[in-house]
Amino acid sequence: MTEEGSPESERLLLAMHNYGVVHERASKTIQELVQLTKISVEQLAGVLREYEESGYVKSFTDSDGLRRYYLTGMGMIRVSSAFT
Repeated sequence: MTEEGSPESERLLLAMHNYGVVHERASKTIQELVQLTKISVEQLAGVLREYEESGYVKSFTDSDGLRRYYLTGMGMIRVSSAFT
């Protein structure tokens, strides 16, 4: 699995995995994820919502009122399974 040539949804999971966005302390805002993935805010918001419903991504609101996202264990398994 490579970031180039992958559908936006797969690029998101791979980027989150590769950049270590795998727990609350390493979480990113949607704007930070846009910079990492080069996916539009609108598309990214939809993908994040879908992945959160599926359990691959988790979000929370930080002390500044910003929504932050990180990859869950299930999300890491999904990324890893693409390599096998």
